[in-house]
Amino acid sequence: MQWRKSTIGLSLLATLTLLFGVWFLYQKLEVESPLRGEIGQLQSATLNNLEIGRDKIQIDLSVTKPEIFPQEYRELMDTASKLAGDKQVVIRVGNKSESMKDIWQSGQFVFTEAMDLHQYSRIPELVNEWKDTHQLDQVSALMDDANIYIYLKKGTEDFYAIVPRSEEKEVTAHA
Repeated sequence: MQWRKSTIGLSLLATLTLLFGVWFLYQKLEVESPLRGEIGQLQSATLNNLEIGRDKIQIDLSVTKPEIFPQEYRELMDTASKLAGDKQVVIRVGNKSESMKDIWQSGQFVFTEAMDLHQYSRIPELVNEWKDTHQLDQVSALMDDANIYIYLKKGTEDFYAIVPRSEEKEVTAHA
């Protein structure tokens, strides 16, 4: 009787090890490797961290070329979403220096007003005002159908924000 219990225990242990080993191998080969390959091809950002959990894939990036990042961001999000299956995909940008973050926060009222009123053409003007007021070296405000991308830079300090556009009461053209 004692031998049977140990045989059952060893069989259970071997089965669980095999299952978790296969799951881990699948995660590495079918999700993590393709994602790392896709991220490695980015020209506009570098990888800080990639974390694949049970419910979420989190990709932490540093933007290096803000003018081409929005296009690559969309492509990375599409690829990651396909690989993730039912997992949530979160892409975070690490360009968040404190001094630039203060400038960003000081302009939130006007920025939020422009977003809420869907007056997106005011945003580049607003960002250029920040450039003049705070003597910034570089600023940009880019937009696509899903997000607004804001970049602020002064010296070695920079800030990058991806602000989702609201689809509520949004006026869109239908072809």
